[in-house]
Amino acid sequence: MNKIGIIGVGAVGSSFLYAALNKQIEADYVLVDAFFDYASAQAKDLNDAACSMANNGSKFIAGSYSDLSDAQIIVITASVKPKEGILKDRLELLKDNAKLIREIGLKIKESGFKGITIIASNPVDIMASVYEQVTQFDPAFVISSGTILETARMKKFLSEKINVKAASITGFVIGEHGARCLIPFSKMRIGLGSLKDWLANGTISHEWLDNLNQKVKDEAFEIISGKGITNFGVGENLAEIVQAILTDRQIVYSLGVKLPQEYKNAGIYFGLPVILGKNGYRHLPKIRLEEDEQKIFDEYSSEIKQTIIDLLNNLEIKHNLK
Repeated sequence: MNKIGIIGVGAVGSSFLYAALNKQIEADYVLVDAFFDYASAQAKDLNDAACSMANNGSKFIAGSYSDLSDAQIIVITASVKPKEGILKDRLELLKDNAKLIREIGLKIKESGFKGITIIASNPVDIMASVYEQVTQFDPAFVISSGTILETARMKKFLSEKINVKAASITGFVIGEHGARCLIPFSKMRIGLGSLKDWLANGTISHEWLDNLNQKVKDEAFEIISGKGITNFGVGENLAEIVQAILTDRQIVYSLGVKLPQEYKNAGIYFGLPVILGKNGYRHLPKIRLEEDEQKIFDEYSSEIKQTIIDLLNNLEIKHNLK
C-alpha cells in the first residue's frame, strides 16, 4: 500500500486527510505534528471514519520524520501563527514560516525521503522556493498547491454567471497564490466557444469580467472574515493533486512550479498549468499570453523573485537565484 505523510494536521491538514479518505485514496497515512497527542487523536478519529466505510483499507498513525523515509508523497501544511495581539509585517511572517519550512525540509531530507513533496503552507510559492533550495530535491518532485484554488474559484463564479457546470469551463488562473494572480481571459474556453462569444451575446459584460479577477482574489478574505480560515477548498485540492500523482493521471492543473528558462524570472516557484503524474510535473509549451497579460505576469513574478532572494539571503540559505 502507498504511504503518505502529512506534516501539520490542523484545519487544512485534517481537511486534506478527510477529503483523501472520501476520494478512496487508500494509503498508510503518517501524521506528523508539533503536538503529538493532537496528531494521535486525529489519527484515531480518521481510523473510525475509514472503518465506517465499506471498502477502505486506509490506516492512520501519528508518527515522526523517520517514518517518512519510504513515503511516496509528503504534504506540508504546517505554518507558524502570529502571536495574538502582535502585528507583524509581511517580511517577518515570511521569515518565521521560512525558518519552519527550512527546518522541516532538512528533517525530511535527513529521513532519506525520495518522493514528491506538496506544499500548502503560505505563502505557498515562496515556501516551495525555500524548500527546493534547502533540500536540493528534483524540482519536478517539489510542488506547491499554487493557483489550483484560485482556478476553482474563478470557475465557480463563471459557472454561476452563465449557468453551466464548472467542469465545462477550460481555463486557469496563473501567477501567485494570492494578490498577484492573473486570469488569462484570452485562453479561456466554454465548450468550443471563447469568452468573446459570451460577451457578444450579452451574457457577460466587460465590466463583470473586469471585476472577476478581483473577486477571485477577495474570496479568501470573504471566507476568512466569516470563519477565520479556508480549509475545505484547499483540502480537496490537495487530495486531487495526490490522487493525480498516485494514479499517474497526466492531467493539467495550475500549480506552483519552478519557472523554466523560457520565462522571465526563471528559477522561482510560480503558478502555471502543468501536466501532473507519477513523476511529478511536466511543463507545457510556453504560454503565449496577450501583451498586457505577459506584462502583468512578468511584473508579478519579478516582485516574488526579489522577495525570495531577500528572504534567502536574510536567512543565509545558499541559493542559485540571481
